[in-house]
Amino acid sequence: MTRNVVLFIQNYATDPPHLVADWLLEVGFSIRTIRAFDGEAVPSHLSEDVAALIPLGGAMNAMQDAEYPWLVDEKKLIKQTVESGTPVLGICLGAQLLGAALGGTVSRLTSNEIGIYEINQVVEDPIMNVGSASPATQWHEDYVSVLPAGATLIANSELCPTQIFKVGELSYGLQCHPEADSSIVALWEAKPDNAFANFDGAPDGVTVASTVQVREGDLEKTWKPIIQNWGRAVLKRTSVK
Repeated sequence: MTRNVVLFIQNYATDPPHLVADWLLEVGFSIRTIRAFDGEAVPSHLSEDVAALIPLGGAMNAMQDAEYPWLVDEKKLIKQTVESGTPVLGICLGAQLLGAALGGTVSRLTSNEIGIYEINQVVEDPIMNVGSASPATQWHEDYVSVLPAGATLIANSELCPTQIFKVGELSYGLQCHPEADSSIVALWEAKPDNAFANFDGAPDGVTVASTVQVREGDLEKTWKPIIQNWGRAVLKRTSVK
């Protein structure tokens, strides 16, 4: 059986796989999405054709299990997937779920990151090679404040000390949103969540979506190669199993 499916878990209506799915399709993956926010069940384990799991973002906190009961199953699946050696790429909330599932701690930032922020390499990594002062789209008030045991910090930003972390072979948490372009950010801005409601950094009359739109070329130049390099490494790994 060919293992070339990337399984996304979509936790929020306005946070689809979007650019990340497009970039992974280009390198040879098939895409499957569980719309957990819409009642689709999160499985207890991955099917044999799934090469990698990508839990996506959302406005909820990673520990709000009572309000969003599928998060319990999602964290169980993330833990089982990492332990089985299958790659996981957690994005924003997905990174927080990854951290929490493996015993880390999720906390609230002192200052929210909403818009474009620069992130910086802490430890060299063959896949998550972001370098210095690389632009990243951010929209969050929570972060993984204590990494799981054995995790490696890969990148940080001025306001968030854990922007990228690694928990196993090809398994990473990304606090930023490589999947989001200005069209997605406009949806978030049109329906403000708690993170945006408590954010005071945007100048009057300037939309967050417009600031992202101006940097879309730089964002793609930074993140498309990283996501596709990760994807190629996943495909190479499955081909030698």
